Amino acid sequence: MRRKGSAGNTVKHYFLSDAHLYPGHLDHPGREPLKRFLTELSMGEPGKLWILGDLFDYWFEYRTVIPAGFSEMLSLLRKLSDSGWEMAFLPGNHDWWCGDHLASETGMQIIRESISRQVIEGRQTIISHGDGLGKGDTGYRMIKPVMRSRSAIFLFSLLHPTAAAGLAGVFSNTSRRILRKQVDTVPAYLTQWVKEQADNGTELVVTGHTHCPLLIRHEGLLHASIGDWISHFTYLRVEGEEVKLHEFRR
Repeated sequence: MRRKGSAGNTVKHYFLSDAHLYPGHLDHPGREPLKRFLTELSMGEPGKLWILGDLFDYWFEYRTVIPAGFSEMLSLLRKLSDSGWEMAFLPGNHDWWCGDHLASETGMQIIRESISRQVIEGRQTIISHGDGLGKGDTGYRMIKPVMRSRSAIFLFSLLHPTAAAGLAGVFSNTSRRILRKQVDTVPAYLTQWVKEQADNGTELVVTGHTHCPLLIRHEGLLHASIGDWISHFTYLRVEGEEVKLHEFRR
């Protein structure tokens, strides 16, 4: 039985990931398409939008300072929330250090778990940014808990915001170069991890991080790797029986 909305209709769920937005004064191929996409959503019947991390190429909130150059995007997300949409944000490896300001400015619920188990339209579903899952990506899995530790956050907060943003940009460029090598395929270690989730009754796994838009059917389970808003401009729509990847018309 698929879950119904308050008016007796199925609930629309949209998933997107990996926009890696830069501040507004820098060119970005996905900024304008994403703005149009969010505007179109706000004009339609409300549903739920899941953002699976790396919305920003860099985001860190000091107590009194936030990254500059994103006010228009924050306003669009707030407009979506005010129009009745529910929004959930699962931080990625580029914006894990988001905080209360992002939540209050946009109305998004921030889900800090690396793996979130949900029931989406009656399906047992796992939602994750996708970084560090499985037994591969060994180097990243080793450094991930260090970068997310309280000590690392404290030490980073001691840097001047301008210096911190410059340092983050260096690491962001390295990360993007690594990701581009896998843009057409889902890594084998992630595929293996996804397959193992069928053992606990999971029917749908939704991930970002790889920048690769694919729907992959495994025995008893569907894996939706939802692509990005840099080169693919893709999102996943789940409504009733429909589970489909779409490319936004630019």
